[in-house]
Amino acid sequence: MTKPLAAMLLLLLFFNSPICLAQDKYQWKYSSTENNCQIYTSSVPGKDYIAAKATCVIPARIETIGVILRDIANYPKWMEDCAETKILQIVDDEKDEFIFWFHQHIPLMTDRDMILKSRVVFNLKNGRDTIFVDSTDEMNYVAGKEYVRMPSFSAIWTLDWVDREHTRVTFMIDPDLGQGIPKFFANQLIRTNPYKSIKRMMKMVKDNKYIQEARTSKYNRLVEEAIRVGNLR
Repeated sequence: MTKPLAAMLLLLLFFNSPICLAQDKYQWKYSSTENNCQIYTSSVPGKDYIAAKATCVIPARIETIGVILRDIANYPKWMEDCAETKILQIVDDEKDEFIFWFHQHIPLMTDRDMILKSRVVFNLKNGRDTIFVDSTDEMNYVAGKEYVRMPSFSAIWTLDWVDREHTRVTFMIDPDLGQGIPKFFANQLIRTNPYKSIKRMMKMVKDNKYIQEARTSKYNRLVEEAIRVGNLR
């Protein structure tokens, strides 16, 4: 194979990769700054609902935030509009792959629910952890007739190393809330959800339970090794 042909094939693979397609899907526009956190929104092709994200620097270690995000059972304590969760399957504990039920409260409307699957990608060489959460049909779980099952949901948590005691956290959501909610009302809920969730997370990072758990976690071991070899400073 000639070098030009090989280069062309690599480019085709890149531009058709999930990473590239995900980048092209959103056209983020700055919305506002709240308490030093930046809020962005994007239209989503084929949807009436927007996607939204917020970015904040949290004064906490990256592994502390990691154990908070792993603690799915306690999401209702801090995640905006999360009324209830239930772990349905531990797919791979070491890789943080879980399938879980999520009950989303919608003020003045019928509550929503969804079945989600999470997975984590560690890239501590570049100081980043990424948690992907997507709706899945791998399990057929019916919580009750009082909920409307959301057609789709995607979220990404990105944890970027700032220094040993600070982490830049970005939370992005791309939900389809389904029928029965006015577009303007739904988009307002979506726009503020990531920021409000991170703001509440800022209180959780002070909880001694999570601080102590983080010190003996696998995340701590990964971070300390990355520091030892010089990838994190």
